[in-house]
Amino acid sequence: MGKDNKSKPNIVRSVGRKLYRLTLFVFIILGSAVSIFAFTELLIGTIGYLRTRAVYRDANRRFVSVHAKEPVSANKPEPAPVVGLSENTVSEDKAEPDPFEEIQVDLKALREINDEVIGWIYFEDGLISYPILYSGDNEKYLKRNYMEKYMASGSIFMDKTGNPDFSDHYTLLYGHNMRDLTMFGKLRYYRSDKNYYKDHEYFQIITEDAAYRYRVFSFKQISVDSGIFSSISGNEAGLKEFADKKLIPGNNVNTDTTIKDSDHVLALSTCVNDYAYRFIVCGVRVDTKPLDGSTSVSSGNAGAGVSSNKTASGESAAGNGEKPDSNKKSTSSGNRSASGNKAVIVDVDP
Repeated sequence: MGKDNKSKPNIVRSVGRKLYRLTLFVFIILGSAVSIFAFTELLIGTIGYLRTRAVYRDANRRFVSVHAKEPVSANKPEPAPVVGLSENTVSEDKAEPDPFEEIQVDLKALREINDEVIGWIYFEDGLISYPILYSGDNEKYLKRNYMEKYMASGSIFMDKTGNPDFSDHYTLLYGHNMRDLTMFGKLRYYRSDKNYYKDHEYFQIITEDAAYRYRVFSFKQISVDSGIFSSISGNEAGLKEFADKKLIPGNNVNTDTTIKDSDHVLALSTCVNDYAYRFIVCGVRVDTKPLDGSTSVSSGNAGAGVSSNKTASGESAAGNGEKPDSNKKSTSSGNRSASGNKAVIVDVDP
């Protein structure tokens, strides 16, 4: 009897040790599995980022020619005065460089690879430089590159309600907010760095027929049901009211820009950490250069400047007087969505 009583604690201790070892073993296995999964995800993500950079770096090398602006040097000597010029005379040497001369894109060669390439977006600092795709839907290029091959970073693409010739008064482009800052990842700096806008105020859209220059006049985080993703059909009036009600209130920068019904506004949309919101950067067309050698057409917003970095909530942003070409025909009337003037909100989370 005494022997049995003594053996019971030993049995309990033995079972306890076995349970402890089993529990420890299970935790080690689970921890190892989680670590392996996390490492695999990190590895796959890193490979994806590297692949994205390689693909689009190659695209820029093959199809784009950029003439970098001459850097400003503090040690650069002052030019010698020109004899015979008064102080009010503008010398040709002092003329501002043509921003359209900064970049040339071989879209013909690009379209031989994929005829759904409709243009190229280029920020004049060179930090964003990608082909633009249009498929007539908002799904195809979420996870495909411009060569129509799978890629997690996808492509920059136009909303399905848009006209691929950029003739609409309000056009939406989508791009992933990638963690490695590719695609539309760098747009986050408009929000996080109050001085970023001053050095990144202009971007261009290059098509086969023309190059368009846009000036950023608004950027902010918006709700997916805010109405920003509604399109303005064709050349109907309503852009000014749309901009005053949807694009300007809550704006993170206050510019001397007035949007008119005759303007052309391009909104760049990307995701944020909350699925219920998006971050948009809006630009108004200020200059057009036909690529057939004819004269450029400037708009009234080209000279507008920043009046403050404070929120311009509820204020009208302000405009240009460019008139739409009534003879210009859309190249995609057959591809327009039958859903009317409501754009589909695209989730472009990486």
